[in-house]
Amino acid sequence: MPEPIDLLEIPAGKINLQRFFYWHVFKAYSRPEMSIEEMNHVNFDWYAPRNAHRQSLDEVRAWCAAVGLVIERERAEEAGITIVARKGDAS
Repeated sequence: MPEPIDLLEIPAGKINLQRFFYWHVFKAYSRPEMSIEEMNHVNFDWYAPRNAHRQSLDEVRAWCAAVGLVIERERAEEAGITIVARKGDAS
């Protein structure tokens, strides 16, 4: 994308075509190793939750700290937050 499209909240910059459609046009999860039924479950879950909540990366970090977890890796995307953590040293 040479320029952002502010009205559609599409930023400027290089983006994979599949990611472009997934994030900005139509969320339709696809993996070649999954059956159509498995992908239907994933896609249904994206559009149909009755109770969906979003947390910030700072909130998730605070939860980890509160229970003594040391974060080794983190990744924040539009779809959610992934944290890999381990038990902290008992001092």
